[in-house]
Amino acid sequence: MTTKHTNQEVTDFFHDIFNPTGEDLIDVKAYGLMSQYLIQIERALDKQTMTQKELASKIGTSSSYLSQFFNLNKLINFKTLAKIELALDINFELQQSATDGIKNKSDIIQTAKNCSPIDINFPVSNDEMYAA
Repeated sequence: MTTKHTNQEVTDFFHDIFNPTGEDLIDVKAYGLMSQYLIQIERALDKQTMTQKELASKIGTSSSYLSQFFNLNKLINFKTLAKIELALDINFELQQSATDGIKNKSDIIQTAKNCSPIDINFPVSNDEMYAA
């Protein structure tokens, strides 16, 4: 049996996927932070029996723009978060803890479905989590 890639090439490939660095690490952290906000927004929407479309109307944007955040296709900005916070009459809270297990977009989606905001915490230092 012949393979195209050496064992080291395959190992390096998977290492890069599960140990992001540089811009990839920044993206993972940014989407992880955003997921904390989205969880709180979804809970407030459920509690108030409001749809994303209704929320979009309340904050003066389109439902398709808002759905880009919930689908993790676009990072939400602070101005939009402030509008949402006011529209839903909530105060966002962010927690700190290790993001072990959150390595890619799929992990973030799964974490958002399974965790409460108090379960998602971020470390003060990246050194412990992403040391090579």
